[in-house]
Amino acid sequence: MKSGIINQNYIFNLDPRVKLGLMIIISLISLTGGVTGNEIFLRLLVMLIPSVLLLLIDKHLIGWISIIVTISAWYGEAFVTLDYNQLATLLIFVPAGIITRFLPSLVMGYYLFKTTQVEVLIAGLERLKIPRKITIPIAVMFRFVPTIKTESASIKDAMKMRGISLRLSFKKPLQYFEYRVVPLLNSVVKIGNELTVASITRGLNLTYKRTSIVSLKMRWLDWFFISMALILCVTYYIV
Repeated sequence: MKSGIINQNYIFNLDPRVKLGLMIIISLISLTGGVTGNEIFLRLLVMLIPSVLLLLIDKHLIGWISIIVTISAWYGEAFVTLDYNQLATLLIFVPAGIITRFLPSLVMGYYLFKTTQVEVLIAGLERLKIPRKITIPIAVMFRFVPTIKTESASIKDAMKMRGISLRLSFKKPLQYFEYRVVPLLNSVVKIGNELTVASITRGLNLTYKRTSIVSLKMRWLDWFFISMALILCVTYYIV
């Protein structure tokens, strides 16, 4: 393990190419899915794939919460209709629709970040013949998000040491916003530049083929998940 990332050899850590394929399929069906007809059940199965993957890597709390929230929102969007109160129906339908369209993609993104090392992702993108203009920004982003999370926690600790607590956000929200966000924005700019320079220094912008110690191989589990997702996707749009 490294930085909370599941080891690549872990049995339920899928190939990065499969993860990207699942992300596209899940996002597509979640965003464009309807709320009528038999296809809504296929849509539910697709939306639950990221939650199942979290359970397989022992993220039980987040996995079960996402399953419960997804099923509840799906049911509220597809079946809950209060004929006597259209406003109440709308207040259920709109939030439920937002959840079903965005939560599965967010959960899949969480799984992708938690189980994918940067060098493994780059190797997978290169296998897919993705241009370097796309590979480098993605590599920087993967380093960027965890670093910003750490930086935000450091700023929060520094504010506590100076006696600036969350209560200030209620008394003087603009001042609290300044103390919290301005240092974070400065760190974002600095860290982004440093990560970009580090990526270029490591040769990610070179035009010729790079060697890599990462060995990617599709396993039966990878074929199972991508095949299942493709079958559900094709069936969904045909039905």
